[in-house]
Order: sequence, then structure tokens, then C-alpha cells
Amino acid sequence: MSNDERTLEMVKNMRKENKVRVEKSTILGEEIFIPTRDGKTRSLIYKAKNNSKAPVLFDVHGGGFVTGLPEDDDRFCDLVRNELDITVISIDYRLAPEYKCPTDKNDVFDVVDYVSSHSREFRIDSYSMAIGGHSAGANISTVVCMMAKEAKKFSFKCQILDYPPLDLATPATEKFYTEGAIPPEIAAIFDKCYRREEDAKNSYCSPAYATNEELKDLPPAILITCEIDSLRDEAENYAQKLIKAGVETTAKRFYGVRHGFTIGDFELPESKEAHKMMIDGLRKYLFK
Repeated sequence: MSNDERTLEMVKNMRKENKVRVEKSTILGEEIFIPTRDGKTRSLIYKAKNNSKAPVLFDVHGGGFVTGLPEDDDRFCDLVRNELDITVISIDYRLAPEYKCPTDKNDVFDVVDYVSSHSREFRIDSYSMAIGGHSAGANISTVVCMMAKEAKKFSFKCQILDYPPLDLATPATEKFYTEGAIPPEIAAIFDKCYRREEDAKNSYCSPAYATNEELKDLPPAILITCEIDSLRDEAENYAQKLIKAGVETTAKRFYGVRHGFTIGDFELPESKEAHKMMIDGLRKYLFK
């Protein structure tokens, strides 16, 4: 068995384990399928309680670009829906290594494009949209903001970036590491699966390398990092780049917690504080 075959086998096992966990859970979102350029993309929708058009958050799950499901964010999406009475759409997207960058971004962009142009059908306000994600989903979210700026088909009021991986060019072994963080050997596999070597510094793959011009006029950002995370430095550097480009940015590092804390443990005081930070940001920008 080749290295690539072993990697794919490992990834498939991760997906199976996640699917088993999800199947044991009670899911609150409603499954829908949204037309995209290559077919239909599965999503979960959490409808606002009011029947009039509501603001909408497009949620993008994490999973290292190789695994993960919209169901992973079920509790978070329901929390946001209930706190703000907005509609939340959690988007599935095609995964690496079968589909490399930017396939995932195209899937998410197409879902947003379709929903925004069919706002009556979804009972959403296409002029009050936000996008956000966790880990890999945060990378996808900020890139879709860049794509939206370039395409000029729709826009976002804000972006939520929850412990994002933004530099896929720097080897994982050269990044900050402490016990409890993502092991460098695992991060390296994710990176290799997701991007081609020639795309490593492309801003649509690694937003850390985006130019000031690419970042200029992006929507306001709420960016969360955590102490026990090899991705924290690149995310905090990105926050500074956004600020330098004139993007209104609220960033905070949460101490004593590790990558995935906002989705993995809702009872942590730090998780509750981070959830409040994200919800307050959405309230501020979506209801302006």
C-alpha cells in the first residue's frame, strides 16, 4: 500500500468514526439540498421562528478539510438561531484528498449565491448575511468573503473566524507546538491532502498570504484563537493584517483551552464566553 493509499484509508476511518457519532445524536437542523455548479450540496437549515425574512448565518464546519459534517455544528447553530432568532444554514462541502482546494470554497460560495438569489424561498434577508466557521471552516469562510468581493454578486455583514488554519505553506513541524495541540504529523497530513504544492501560498488556499488589496473592504471580522493550538499565531497575525487593511476586527485569545473548544465542550466557561463574543458580533452587524 502506497503512502497516499494509507493516508486515504486513515481519512476514511476518521469519517466513519465521525458518522457513527453523529448517527447517535439527535439533530435539530432540517436537511436540505441546494443547487451548485456541480450538482447539489447537502446542508442543514435552522429556521428563524418569525415568518418574515430573517438575517442569515452561513455556518461552515471544521475537520481539517478532510472530514467533518454539518451535524458537527448542530448545537452551535441551534444556539445562534435561538439567541438571535435568525436563520442558520450549515453547509456540507466536498472534502480532500478526493477534492482539493478550491472545490470546498466553490461549494460554499455556490450555496450562498443560490440562497441569496432565492431569498423569498428561504425567507431570509439577502442584505443581512454573515458567514462563519470553525477551524477549516473558518479558512473557507474568509476566502468566500474574498470571492464575494471579487464576484460582486452578494456581500456579508461580518465573518466569524473560529481558530482558523490560514498558513498551509509553512510546514506544521515549524509551527508553535505544545502538549495538547494538534500533533504536527497529523496537521502535515491534512495540509498535504488539501492543497497542491504550487497552491500552498495562493491566498484562496492560505489566506495568510493575501495581499493588502485582497483584504481591503472585507466584512468586519470576529476572530477567536486559543492558547493550546498550533494555529494561534497565524490566526493572530491574520487579524493584524485585516486591521492594517482597514477591516474592523475584534480578536481574542482564550487561555487554557485547545483547538475545537467552542464546539467540543459547551460547558466550559471559555466556550460560553466565546459563544457570547460570536453572538454579540452577529447581533451588532446583522441588525444594523
